[in-house]
Amino acid sequence: MRRWSDFPEDNRDRAVRRWLSNALHKGLSDLRTSERECHALADRLVAGIDERSRTMLDVIERRYDEGELDRMAGWMDRVIAGEPVQHVVGWTDFRGLRIACSPAALVPRPETEEVVEWLLEGMQGVIPNAAGGTIRVLDVGTGTGCMALAIKAARPHWEVWGGDLSQAALDLARQNSEALGLEVHWVKGDALDGTWAPWPAAFDGIISNPPYIPDSESREMEDLVTQHEPAMALFVPDHDPLRFYHALLQGAKTHLSPLGCLVAECHSKFTREVANCWQLEEAKTEVLSDLQGAERAVRLKRH
Repeated sequence: MRRWSDFPEDNRDRAVRRWLSNALHKGLSDLRTSERECHALADRLVAGIDERSRTMLDVIERRYDEGELDRMAGWMDRVIAGEPVQHVVGWTDFRGLRIACSPAALVPRPETEEVVEWLLEGMQGVIPNAAGGTIRVLDVGTGTGCMALAIKAARPHWEVWGGDLSQAALDLARQNSEALGLEVHWVKGDALDGTWAPWPAAFDGIISNPPYIPDSESREMEDLVTQHEPAMALFVPDHDPLRFYHALLQGAKTHLSPLGCLVAECHSKFTREVANCWQLEEAKTEVLSDLQGAERAVRLKRH
């Protein structure tokens, strides 16, 4: 444990955030991390101790004791050493849900929240195909389970499935499911296996954030990603960057209901190519752009 003299003299929330931010900015100077990014990292570390809003903690003049300061300082050291802050504190927020994070799966990104919304929009008016009149949705390559759980939270009456080839990812998704009290069916399966066994035969909605980064781009990426997140969830061969999108299309041909919807996040370089290959009779395909104007996903809607 650090000595009390190592901590800021003022242990109120605002001063502690400033202390963390300044130390992060100094420690990450080689990476040219901006002050704004350091402020955000400091906020994440504080949220690991107390999740209440920054405004609330400032108003009540929340003070942190020596143990709490030592814990945040230890987390700060790990962030400076190159570990993702989501792994350090153990969780991140995704559409209002607390999602546990680990090296077993990709850290949920804020932009992926929009992909969930695009599926929900595309599912409006869908008539359930499953027995019992229940809407059934599959998240292919579920990772932490964030998208499947966000869909279940938004549509509690739907039957939601999450599939992944990684057992470690499925274990993490199941942990998140139990912690949130959201019932999702977690099943191991390979999207590249044309049978899609052992997933059910029919779905009204399919969503995916598949691997889409060409192997050659790994050399340009930050160590923060390449050394701490699973390569199998990130990279595809340079000669076949659309392999998972072809697999999703084949799956849709046999498993997506007549009025169903398929949405997948894409690499911005290949979004148009994905849209061009996602052509089915009696279906509309569209490219979707995020709030920053980047082409983020492709949606196929049967009619």
